[in-house]
Amino acid sequence: MKKRKILLALTAATLALNVSAQETDVDTTESEVIEPSVWSVGLNFGPRTNFMKFTNLSPDINGTKAARSNFVFSVFAYREFKDGKYGIRPQLSLLSRGAKYTGIESKYWENATYDVKANYLDLRMPLILNLNEFEISGQPIQPYVYITPILGAATGGELSLTDETEDPEDAVTISMDAAKSNLASFYLGAGLGVGARYKFDIMGEKCFASFEMMFDYGISNTYGKNEKDGKAEDVGYLVNYTNYPLDGKRRFSGLEFQVTACVPMSLFKHKRKKKEPPVIEEVIIDEPIHEPEKPCYELEEISQMIADGKSVKGKTICAINTINFDFGSAKIKEESFDYLDKLAEILKSTGANIKVNGHTDSIGTVEYNLKLSRDRAKSVVNYLTNKGIAKEKLSSEGYGPNRPLTTNETDEGRAMNRRVEFEILDEE
Repeated sequence: MKKRKILLALTAATLALNVSAQETDVDTTESEVIEPSVWSVGLNFGPRTNFMKFTNLSPDINGTKAARSNFVFSVFAYREFKDGKYGIRPQLSLLSRGAKYTGIESKYWENATYDVKANYLDLRMPLILNLNEFEISGQPIQPYVYITPILGAATGGELSLTDETEDPEDAVTISMDAAKSNLASFYLGAGLGVGARYKFDIMGEKCFASFEMMFDYGISNTYGKNEKDGKAEDVGYLVNYTNYPLDGKRRFSGLEFQVTACVPMSLFKHKRKKKEPPVIEEVIIDEPIHEPEKPCYELEEISQMIADGKSVKGKTICAINTINFDFGSAKIKEESFDYLDKLAEILKSTGANIKVNGHTDSIGTVEYNLKLSRDRAKSVVNYLTNKGIAKEKLSSEGYGPNRPLTTNETDEGRAMNRRVEFEILDEE
């Protein structure tokens, strides 16, 4: 009963996350050429080792359990939501379950082998938690963990009991279609897995390949109705003779290793034509037209405004792809020193109070990114102080992923969101 409650809880969690995923939209822009798609499709394939466990088996029967190995093949759809922190992956899998019970000794058998190979079509719904990325030889790797409920439908198979006596002519083999004899029509189970994915581009679209491992545990009893009613032909009867009809259970479980490849649905869509912008007639008016205030400026623009005698109070300098740090660290890379040196000279000329703001992308937890952005902003303040900027003129704050410039759904967008800004509060 407790295991059934666990399965029901997993299924309820699957449905809840699926509803949440449907409410998540992806930002689009007017200049987009390809219709975006939050869904991806993929395949996975790999070896599987199967196990079989009995309960209440007659104490008169002695034998040794032996695993059975084969392969599992799956097709799936995949969607991320909550800025890529979570994922859901409905999938169909083809596989076999079962194992061997060798060296059976009882009052009826001297050295028998009980062999089960049951074929299944599984419906799985992995709920995925994506962890923080790390780099191996400069390549980003993203680990993840998942749980999944499993509903398997039996499609047939083989079940045999062979007595391997000393005289081959006396050997007895009984075989039958498992779907018609002692195999339940459905299999209920739960799986727990871990994996790591590598992301790459194909025709400008974000794809990934991954390696994962999963252990699934069978919750339901796999004996069929005929077997439990004593109507199956001899196989179950002979193995479980002394306590027949059956009051025990037979469960399957397995360990899988799979390689996965996944591509976005937008890879298969045709490009749509850009809409031509409407023709707007030029209107000449006597009043001067003021340029709209930009959200942030490049260092050269601020320098030119100061040279032209214009006020820079209230303006923000964005340092995108110019101030870089070691991965997951607040240590400034040497390649950023020239930019910071030029910035220090410009700030000295204004005599302004400056607030240094740190920002990150959405990869990782909000708490981790908030701390990282604060530490990086403080590192920049310390560098500017060492370059002659008065300490009382500087302050800092970290906003983590909470103030993105653009979407976090692409590598380019995340690169823009990982930035340091310099907010000019006032001027002397």
